[in-house]
Amino acid sequence: MEEAAMNKTLSNTTTENTSTVVDEVMAETTCKHHPDLPLLDQMANCECQQGSNPNALPALGLHGSSIAIDKNQKRGTNVETRPTRYIPTDIVESLLTRMNPKDAVRLSVVCKDWRAATRLFDPTTRRTPWLIIAKPMKTTCRLQSIVDKEVSFEIEFHGFPTERAYFSYCSHGWLASIPGILNPMHLVNPFSGKWLQLPAHALAPSFLCMSSAPTTRDCVLLARDYDNFLYVWRPGDESWTKFEGPFQHFSTIISFEGQFYAWDYDSGLLTVLQVLPFRLRELSVPCPISFTSHYILFVRLVECCGNILLVIVTKLSHGSLSIYLYRLDMENKAWIKMESLGDRALFVDYRFFNPAISVSASEVGCHANCVYINGVYDVMIYDMDNHMIESFSFRQGPRSYIGGPIWITPSLN
Repeated sequence: MEEAAMNKTLSNTTTENTSTVVDEVMAETTCKHHPDLPLLDQMANCECQQGSNPNALPALGLHGSSIAIDKNQKRGTNVETRPTRYIPTDIVESLLTRMNPKDAVRLSVVCKDWRAATRLFDPTTRRTPWLIIAKPMKTTCRLQSIVDKEVSFEIEFHGFPTERAYFSYCSHGWLASIPGILNPMHLVNPFSGKWLQLPAHALAPSFLCMSSAPTTRDCVLLARDYDNFLYVWRPGDESWTKFEGPFQHFSTIISFEGQFYAWDYDSGLLTVLQVLPFRLRELSVPCPISFTSHYILFVRLVECCGNILLVIVTKLSHGSLSIYLYRLDMENKAWIKMESLGDRALFVDYRFFNPAISVSASEVGCHANCVYINGVYDVMIYDMDNHMIESFSFRQGPRSYIGGPIWITPSLN
């Protein structure tokens, strides 16, 4: 009883102090040149906040307490004698835990200290894959944690015409919409709020793979039409570049070290595609398991610690799943079987073009040596140690394959 009363008292005190301190800090850090902008926009975008303004938003330290101080002042000055605002670390933590993940991610780009604080206190900045559910015609999407199943957030699409987009693909923190003849493909970052409209095309090529975020110069986006012709778009292009001749059928594709790798488990054909300059290599790397003894549900390629891994998801006779892992040996043109992922965890999607993700389990807080499978309305966690499966459902509303859940790693790129 005493502990509960003390926690309640501390909670009330923290809330009151938080409100007071935030009001004072906001009052002193509001940009006089852009008073109408939201505070986070001022911090992240306003040039006058980057050094010349004596009221520029200060960095927050992490050791014991956080001190708001004019950066021109010496940090060795006695705290009691300098005109600063004292912000205890527990209040900074309280602010971050109550903040919308979109704003928390944006907060992390203000300075190194704030980035470190955000990583400590906000789970969306730890490079952990989340499930994002973007329903058609909705101005908001839901972000669902797979580390803590009770945690989810709502994120708004500010300024983006959601009535024109159905999202079914995601890469490097960007959602890609399903294109149509009168509705070109759109790329949207739900955390930064940036979005791009790609060139329209009569054949409406659909998203296939993307080498990096579309805001980087070396980004290459690969798409294909219904006749299996490939198209390339790069930042600044006003039209799609079409490759001659239809592409070979493949079961999975990834971007790896500046090239695209596509593999088909039926034929065992591995195609290595380089866009600039255009080069195409075809290698025979047969499927490592027998079709007669295994029913293959899907296969996925994934980059992991500088290697290309192959994930084969099969269905057993009694209906449960089994997963096999292999590493690509390019020199010998073979798949080398792996028994364990070690500290790594893989996130794969049942949908064809959504890339698989590899993370360090100890860094992001998920289960090590596991494969997370995003099903239609369930997430299955396959343990490579004991081959057991844990699952949980996140179903909300009627079934719909359009706008279903997608793995996403929050990013401002």
